[in-house]
Amino acid sequence: MTAAPARYRGVVFDFDGTLLDSMPLVLEGMADVVSAYRPRPDRGEVMASLGGPSEECLRRLLGGEKHVAAALARYVAFFTEHDELSRLFRGARPLLDALRRRGVHLGLWTGRERSLTSARLRGLRLEGHFEALVCGDDLASHKPDPAGLLHIVDAWGCRRGEVLFVGDSDQDFEGGTAAGVPLVAIRHDRMVSPALLAGAVAVVATPAAAYARVRRAVLGAPARRR
Repeated sequence: MTAAPARYRGVVFDFDGTLLDSMPLVLEGMADVVSAYRPRPDRGEVMASLGGPSEECLRRLLGGEKHVAAALARYVAFFTEHDELSRLFRGARPLLDALRRRGVHLGLWTGRERSLTSARLRGLRLEGHFEALVCGDDLASHKPDPAGLLHIVDAWGCRRGEVLFVGDSDQDFEGGTAAGVPLVAIRHDRMVSPALLAGAVAVVATPAAAYARVRRAVLGAPARRR
């Protein structure tokens, strides 16, 4: 393998909304299951609840412990039934393949439970692509606490400035900044507080634009049109 440029030795990705076009499914599932116990939350409220495993997100939406267990069971059933509908964003697989060919460390830091993460990676034929994987129920702390991201960086023996983190949620932005890891922030179609982007080396509107930034920064190559 050809060595990657010295500045960036690894890339850590968030999963939902960054590599996987699944956020509509996440938002619909969360809103649907909690609406049995409270008025249905809008998209903004659900987005603000994300970070950590599904149980924590549901607890925030429900305002406490009551109904969390039942809502979680409903949400896992919803996701198990519908998750195969989610697909990688265009350009994600070619980017991951290109990074692997160049010997770049690849990591995944996600709020998803490990069981749901592993199942979807198998469905996408991506099992084994990531050298390091930290899921929402792996550690005592969750996004935006940077412990999961720092665990990956430390496991690779890298300095924080040698790893890029790519994410799309406020929790990703806050976690990447707190970790001191250079951040490629995908804002999609929403406004983001400048304070959350203090650690960003690039702020882009779409995953495709983020992949292009990663290619240039890590591989020194222009984005491929596929």
